[in-house]
This record gives sequence, structure tokens and C-alpha cells, in this order.
Amino acid sequence: MSYGKGLSASSSQGLVSETHGHGPCALAPGIHRERVFKKFASFRRSDRFPTCWAKRSKTARTSASAGNENGAPGSLTGELNTAVQDAKEHRKWARAIVVENKAESADGQMRTLVLSVEDHVNYLDGRKMRRRQEGPRWVDAYKVPGQFVGIRYPPDPISDSAAASCDAGDGPSTSAPAAGSDGDPPGDPPTARTLFAISSSPYSARRDSANLDASIIELLVHRDGCEDNRRLACLGPGSLIEVSEVMGRGFASLFNSYVGLLSGLEDARNLLLIGAGCRGIAPLRAAIEWTPVQAHSTARRVTLFYFAPSALSAAYLKDWDSWRDAGVQVHPIYLEGSNGSPAPDIWEAVRGAVLGGPGGLMGSVGGDPRDCTVLVAGLPGEAAAALSRALTSEGVAGERVLFCDFF
Repeated sequence: MSYGKGLSASSSQGLVSETHGHGPCALAPGIHRERVFKKFASFRRSDRFPTCWAKRSKTARTSASAGNENGAPGSLTGELNTAVQDAKEHRKWARAIVVENKAESADGQMRTLVLSVEDHVNYLDGRKMRRRQEGPRWVDAYKVPGQFVGIRYPPDPISDSAAASCDAGDGPSTSAPAAGSDGDPPGDPPTARTLFAISSSPYSARRDSANLDASIIELLVHRDGCEDNRRLACLGPGSLIEVSEVMGRGFASLFNSYVGLLSGLEDARNLLLIGAGCRGIAPLRAAIEWTPVQAHSTARRVTLFYFAPSALSAAYLKDWDSWRDAGVQVHPIYLEGSNGSPAPDIWEAVRGAVLGGPGGLMGSVGGDPRDCTVLVAGLPGEAAAALSRALTSEGVAGERVLFCDFF
């Protein structure tokens, strides 16, 4: 009588005997332990052991950084140019159509680009298999808030008709300044020097993309930002660009690759969100509107400190009431000086609002700082580093201060 795949009863008995130390094929306990320790020692001496930990350490060191409004790297540990080059050389690109270009601030400078990314997959049908995907969809890689994409412009100049017929306040401008990554091979589409966080949540991206051969995502850009921001803000409906596959780990710890936004939710910790400018509020908006965070806000404290130049330039103003209805405490901080006085330094503004408010950090968090998770985005590198030091000195665990790559 056979057991399993061609395994006879006698061979099966011999295998069991050798494993458990019984029968004629059994190994002496000392010999068995010696073999196990020799194998483990050889594994430690091999190249695999240090390499896997070196890769994990490198991932943790380069997993997060902060950017500024002008698109400069401003990173704590990462290198933006390296990431853009990696996206250009090793990532898959998909065509995307601009579905809508709409204002997200009262002055019309903040723009939301609604993109339709080509995402056709074949489905397998059969007697035992119903509507099973032959491969993953593009949107399947977008799992957590804080992930981002690269942008590649069309090789031909953008037509005037794609950016025409718009007014100065609410529509795209009529000119599209040239932009691209230095060193693009001749004939290749120019690649943006800036990476863009997806501002729509993973849930809404999947909801809007259901039953379509396209993935619907949103990007937040600024007309007065870097060159890439200005060019994207000029694109009207029907404009064609290319979008890389979704990259990044979302909001994650610099020191522990296993700690991120999801672990903060699972541990039932209060959430403190700190964002500045266009690059800061885009990934934080994706986090706030993510279904797990909204469910979390019904039981735990979720607080947002959003630093914007002025009330007119603040993004998503129309959504703040719905965020508050979901349980998020929204605190906008405007950096413009009153009566013509100079605007305060961003770090001074953050320290005064988050650490110097009523009750200090405990009042901002809504409880013990040791039991909270902090999400930071959009701060320049020096301000982000100073904030991390201040938070840890107040009792926040260093691994619970989360950043997302280059934002």
C-alpha cells in the first residue's frame, strides 16, 4: 500500500523512525544535535546570513525621508535622484489619461489630477474556475497610504488644445513649461525629477476602478511648486502621460521594518498626523480617508496638524467637515504672518502647535505619548529630524515615528 506520492509504507516508516529517533534507522541524539548545530553554523558562515540582514537594515535605513515644497530631496536618509533613476530603469510603466484637473484650494493653486491608468487583465473562466485574474492588476500594488509613483511625460510637446480654454482661477493654465529628468536617453520620454504620493486612499482607488479596464487614482500638485508640479498642473482632460508601478512601503519606521501604520492600528494606538504643504497633505489625506483609519477613529484619538501657507492655499478644505464627522480632529495652522510680519520658521510653527499647545504633547496626542503613533509628511529634512528628536524626548518610541519615502 502506498502513502502520498509514491512513498511506500516501508520507506515512510523508515523516514518516521529516523525523524523521531526510533527503529533501526534512528540517529543517536548526540549525532542528531551535532548535525543540526553544524548545519546552523555553516548557514551563519555563508553569504546568505549577513546579506539578508544587511538588506533588511538597508531597507530600514532608506525607507523614509521628508521632502520640501520645491521638490528638493530634503531626505533624512534616502536619495531622491537614485529613486527616480531606479524607477526609470527598472520599473514598468503604464499609460495614463488625465480625466479631470480640479481645484483643491480656494485660490486654485492646489490641483487634483484624476488619472485613469491602463489596467486591463485577462480573466480565466472554466468549469472549476470563475472569473479568476490571469495576473495582478496595476492597482493591486497600492496597499497602504503613503505609496507613490513616478511620472513620465509624452515625448512630443503637449498640444495647446489639451491645456486651453480655461480661466485663471479654476482651470489649467494655457502654457506647459518643459520639464524632464537630466540624462534621459535620446528618444525616451522625459522622466519627472519628482515622485508623487497617491492622494486617494487604497480603498477609494479600488472602489472607483471596479469593473473597469483602468485604475483611477488621484495626485495632488501645486501650480507654484517645482517644475514638475507646474507642468502637471497645466494638463487638461485627455492629456496622456505615463505612470510607473506603485512604489514604497507607505508610512513606516526608520528603525524597524516591521512597524508601520497597520501595526499602529492593530495595537489600538492614538494617531498623531503632522503634515506641511502639498507634499505633506497628499499622503495624509490618503491615510485619513482609508477605511481602517476611519474605523480606528471611532475608538481611538486621531489628530491632524496641517501646516499651510494661508487659508486660501490650504488643500481639501471642503473635506474637513467630513473628516471631523468621521472622528478626526483637524487643526489647520497657517504660516503667513499677520500685519505683514514674516512667516514663522516651519520648525518653530510645528514645535509651538504640537508641543507647546494646551497640555503639551499629551494634549495633542490625547493620551500618553508612549502609546501613540506619529505620521510625519512634508517637513524639510532638518525640521523632520528636529521633530523626531523632540518627540522621542517626550516619550514617543523612536520606531513609532513614521515617515513615507521622500514625503
